[in-house]
Amino acid sequence: MLMNITIFMKNFWNSRRENFNLRLLNYVPFLLLCTILSVSQSCQKEPSSIGLNLKDRDDLLNAIFTDTATLIAYSVLEDTLNTTNLVHNFLGHIKDPIFGTTTAGIYTQLIPSGSNVNFGEAPQLDSIVLTLRYTGGFYGDTANPFTIRVYELTEPILSTTTYNQHSSLAHNGNNLTYNSDFQLKPTPNTRVRLDTVAEAHVRIRLSDDLGHNFLQSASLMATADAFKNFFKGLYICAEPSQGNGSLVNFTLTNALSGIQLYYKDNGTARRFSFIVRSQEVDRFSVYEHNYEIGNSDFVNQVLRNNTLLGEKILYAQSMGGVKTKITFPHLKALKDKNIAVNKAELVITNIGESLHLYPPPARLGISGINSAGINVIIPDELTGEAYFGGSYDAAKGEYRFRVTRYINEIIQRDNFQPSIYLVVRGAAANANRLLLSGTHPGGTSPRLRLEIYYTEY
Repeated sequence: MLMNITIFMKNFWNSRRENFNLRLLNYVPFLLLCTILSVSQSCQKEPSSIGLNLKDRDDLLNAIFTDTATLIAYSVLEDTLNTTNLVHNFLGHIKDPIFGTTTAGIYTQLIPSGSNVNFGEAPQLDSIVLTLRYTGGFYGDTANPFTIRVYELTEPILSTTTYNQHSSLAHNGNNLTYNSDFQLKPTPNTRVRLDTVAEAHVRIRLSDDLGHNFLQSASLMATADAFKNFFKGLYICAEPSQGNGSLVNFTLTNALSGIQLYYKDNGTARRFSFIVRSQEVDRFSVYEHNYEIGNSDFVNQVLRNNTLLGEKILYAQSMGGVKTKITFPHLKALKDKNIAVNKAELVITNIGESLHLYPPPARLGISGINSAGINVIIPDELTGEAYFGGSYDAAKGEYRFRVTRYINEIIQRDNFQPSIYLVVRGAAANANRLLLSGTHPGGTSPRLRLEIYYTEY
């Protein structure tokens, strides 16, 4: 009896142990997966990014701080700027006390809003009007009007061509505005009713001759290409008038922008639109700068190549205007030193005045310069805006760029060029300009500087 109980208990515990082992074996893959995921998660942070997102000197533990690195900087004219098919286009004329004058114009195609156009057997013209939809953006003093001229192109806009701020096309010499001295006093935020729509826009009545020509040429408007061959487009430009003027932003691809043809067909009032809002339509902006009448320090530095003036003041301007070259001449000498750069920031201080008329750019940009003199992206920019920076801090009146990787490459790579260009971001469709503190401005203005945190080893 006792023996039977002993055998029963032995078999019972062996059975429990086997079941436990089987269950444990079932969990082994799960436990192994958890272990792998745990190790993987602990290895995901890039070694190259460790310590680079710290904000101040206290966070950098034993790092040493310096902002005494030598910088050489001066402002120069910008190169060509692609202005083809921008989302927004500036129009106007502005007189800037520092930069001189800037005039902005627009070249654009149009196409009929429908195919196989038919105006009727004996259409009678009412009027023909160019409408331009404001974006709400402007630069300068909108209380001062400027003159607008409109011309018919005699040379086509080519979809295969990239146009820049200096491009031009041949046009007819006859101004098409109904009022030969049409002046625009911009109201970019005032809604005006057009038929059933109330939007901020400007209406420019065009000559009756153009309207009659359109009504008599319906047979040449069967397709978009046929119309562009018949009517190659418009050149819309501005001329100076009284005051300092302004540059005003328009959206040509808005449904409200284009030419509206008003006529009567057998006594019935009708309207037909010629539009820009199509992938079949091309356009570009042009900017003309007259820097000769600018401030003397600006003229001597930017036009006369007096680079020493960069110690006092520097400049940046959009619309293919002005950029600043910054060089770090002595950083390569650190290659043989036992140091590691933990963080490096380029600090730019806005010293402009009349900010209500000439607000600084919302963002600046940086481009490196390779050994062939070609602009290239610097490595820090690839990490994204949150890391790289470049946005304007209105409270501090400054811009900051984190350029840690770029500075390390200058130090470590023998053929790496120690120079960058500072530019206005989005310069093709932006009207802002900036006065920034030089490398040794004197007085109380913070200088252009490179702040470096490094460790010795």
